[in-house]
Amino acid sequence: MTKYLRNSKTISGRLHDELVMMDISLGKYFSLNATATTIWELLENPMTREEVCFSLMEKYEVGPRQCAREVGEYLREMTNIGLILTVEEED
Repeated sequence: MTKYLRNSKTISGRLHDELVMMDISLGKYFSLNATATTIWELLENPMTREEVCFSLMEKYEVGPRQCAREVGEYLREMTNIGLILTVEEED
């Protein structure tokens, strides 16, 4: 089972409703909107995509299919640039 976890090598801070991040090793700056910030905060501990969606559906008005699609895209993008790590855990 794949779980996702935020990369602890980033520096982050809040700016209003957004999270501003800096990956020192990449030398890149990122700004996350409110929903992406919520996902980032959830990933303090390893979570599956389904667990992330469950938490988001409790907070936002979003259906399961849309949530799964958008969270999947977000996790892939953030994993590809190294801000989120994957962890394989046995059931």
